[in-house]
Amino acid sequence: MHPTLAGLMLSASMATASSMFVKRDSWGPAFSLGPAKQEIISTSTTIYPGQMPSDQAGYLFVWLGISNGTGDLIQSIIGSYPAGQSECSGSAADSTWCISSEVYGLASNGYPNQWVGSLTTADTDYANGIKLNYTLVDKSSYLWLQTMEDAVTGELLSTFNKTSGPMLGWGTAIECNDYNGVSCTGTISEQYYVNSTIILESADDTFIDTLGVSSGATHTDMVTADNGKTWTISKITIPAMESSSSSSSSSVDANVAVAESTSADVAPITTSTPAVVTSAGAGSAQATGSFGYGAGSAQQSGGFGFGAGSAQPSGDFGSFGSGSARPSGGFGFGAGSARPSSSFRQGGGKWSGFVGRRAQM
Repeated sequence: MHPTLAGLMLSASMATASSMFVKRDSWGPAFSLGPAKQEIISTSTTIYPGQMPSDQAGYLFVWLGISNGTGDLIQSIIGSYPAGQSECSGSAADSTWCISSEVYGLASNGYPNQWVGSLTTADTDYANGIKLNYTLVDKSSYLWLQTMEDAVTGELLSTFNKTSGPMLGWGTAIECNDYNGVSCTGTISEQYYVNSTIILESADDTFIDTLGVSSGATHTDMVTADNGKTWTISKITIPAMESSSSSSSSSVDANVAVAESTSADVAPITTSTPAVVTSAGAGSAQATGSFGYGAGSAQQSGGFGFGAGSAQPSGDFGSFGSGSARPSGGFGFGAGSARPSSSFRQGGGKWSGFVGRRAQM
C-alpha cells in the first residue's frame, strides 16, 4: 500500500542533513538536457542499474539529477560502497546496491551540504527496476518531493522532500570516487533509463536542442505530443565503465522490454543533436559531456558547470555562483568561493576517510 503524499512528506522530513566536502574522482557516460527555457515541474524514469561490482574498493554512485545551477541538486542515488561503509544496513549491505533519496546544496550557513532521506535499503530486486519520481508539489515555496519505488511491485523504497527552487537541467550521472587512495570499480554492465518523462511548466519546443551525450551513451528519439510541454525518451543506454563478463540478466532484459513497450508512440522532432551538451551563455565552453551553464563558464571534462565566470579544469560538478573557482574534484558554490581539493565531512554520522556521500554511524 502506498503512503499518502502527506505521509511521504512527513516521513521524508525526518531526513538527516550532513555537511561535507566532496571529492569526485571520475565520471562515467552521461545523458543530459538543459537549461530549459521553462521550468521543470515533474520528471520520472525507471532505472535498471545492472549488476553491482563485487569487492568494491571505492565509492560508485549512479543517479539522475535535476538542478538550475544556482541552487540545489535533487538526486536519487544508487550506490556501491567499500565493505562496511554503506549507508544501508543489514547482511546484504556490502553485496547489493544501496539506494537513497538525496539533495545536494547550500545549508543556511552557506556551506555545501548533503541531505539524505530517511529511507535507504538494499533489500530489493534490482532486476525489477527502480522508478524515480521528482515532483514540484508546491510552486509557492518550491517544495520538491522525490520518491524511489520498485518498478514491478510499487513498493516505496526511499523518499525525501525539500524546498529547492526552480529546476532547468536534467541529467544522468555516474561518479566513481577513491577511498583511502584506492580507486573505485566502475560500472560493469549496461544501465538503462526507460520511459523517461520530463514535464515543463509550459511548452518549450527548443528543449530538445539542449540534448547531449558523452562517452558512448545512446538513446531513442526524444519526443513530444503537446508541442514541447511534455517530453519523453523511451530508452537511454549507458555503457559499462569497466570490461567484464557481466551482462544483463534475462529478467532485466524482459523487464526493460515490457517497460519500454508501454511508452507512447509519438513522432520525433527532427533536430541535430550535439555530441555533447549545449553550453548556455555567451562565451561558454565545454569539452565533454554533461551540463554547462552561464556566461563565460568553462569546463574541460564531464560534469555540471554553472555560473558566470566560473572555471573548472577537471571533471564533475562545476562551480555555482559568479567568480567561483575550483581547481580539482568536488562541488564548488558561491561567489568567490574556492576549494582546491577534498577535505573532510562531519555531521549526521561518523568521521571517515570517505569524501563522497554521507556515511552513517
